[in-house]
Amino acid sequence: MPTAATDLTLHPCGDSKVQSRPFFHHRNSVNPIALALFLSAGVALASGAARAQANDMFPSKAAAEQRAKELKCSGTFAMGKEWMPCQNFDVYEKAISKEK
Repeated sequence: MPTAATDLTLHPCGDSKVQSRPFFHHRNSVNPIALALFLSAGVALASGAARAQANDMFPSKAAAEQRAKELKCSGTFAMGKEWMPCQNFDVYEKAISKEK
């Protein structure tokens, strides 16, 4: 049975022939330099927010509540097994943007 990486060619005499072709063609490849620039730009833009988020994940709800007071927001929310300050992530992001 043909797959995405094969072509099935039917011949007038009823024979079929499966022709393999490479899954990735050269014309579809990504320029590695462009990819590196794209990824590094994304990392640079997100690194500040990611660093703030990593510093504001706490093992206890009480610690997250204390940080919420410092950020002038209220409440906490669970992020996996850890706790973050503010009532949700949107409120948290607004609070840390005001902190700077």
